[in-house]
Amino acid sequence: MKAVLKCALFLFLMLAALPAEAQDARLKIDQLDKFSQKATEMIDVTVDENLLQLAAKFLNPKRSPEEAAIKELISGLKGVFVRRFAFEREGEFTREDVEAIRSQLHSPGWSRIVGVRSRKRTVIDVEVYIMTEGSIIKGLGIIAVEPKALTVANVVGPIDLEKLSQLEGKFGIPRFDLVRGDTPDAEDKTKIKPPEDK
Repeated sequence: MKAVLKCALFLFLMLAALPAEAQDARLKIDQLDKFSQKATEMIDVTVDENLLQLAAKFLNPKRSPEEAAIKELISGLKGVFVRRFAFEREGEFTREDVEAIRSQLHSPGWSRIVGVRSRKRTVIDVEVYIMTEGSIIKGLGIIAVEPKALTVANVVGPIDLEKLSQLEGKFGIPRFDLVRGDTPDAEDKTKIKPPEDK
C-alpha cells in the first residue's frame, strides 16, 4: 500500500512540476459556433498540421521572397484556427462569451503581450497572447472585439513574432494591422485598423 501511495505521490509531483509542458496551445473555440446562425458573415478556418504541410509544398521560395518567408514560418506550425462572426446589429454576443475564450488565455504558460483599445474608426479591443515554454513560443491567441463582430485566432506551434505579420490575410487570419508609429494624429503609439468586413 505504501509503495502505491509513494508512486501516486511521485506521479502527482511530476505532473505538477510540468504544467506548461502538459498544456496544449490550442484554444477551445468551437463553443463560438453557436453564433453561426445569427451572423451575417462567418469565417471558420481549421487548418491542421497536415494541411499546413500540404500548403507548404505549393509555396515556391524561388517565386518570391514573400512565399519563401511564409513557407519558413508555417513549416513548424501545428495548426491555424480562426472564428470570425460579423452581425447586423450590436448585442449579439455577451461579455461572458468573450470571457470563455479569455479565461483559457489566463491559464499557465500564456502571457498577454498586447492590449489595445481604439476608437478611431470604430470601437475595437484587440488582445494578443503568447504561450511560452522557456524561450520558445508555442502558440498565439488573438481576440478582437468590435460592436458588431467577434474574432478569435489561434496559431499553434513555434512562432517567430517578427515574421508573424506575414500570416495576416492568409489562412483566414484577418488583417489586424498592429502597427507601431509616431504619427501626429495618433492617440497613442499604437494604431489599429479593424478587420475589414467583406
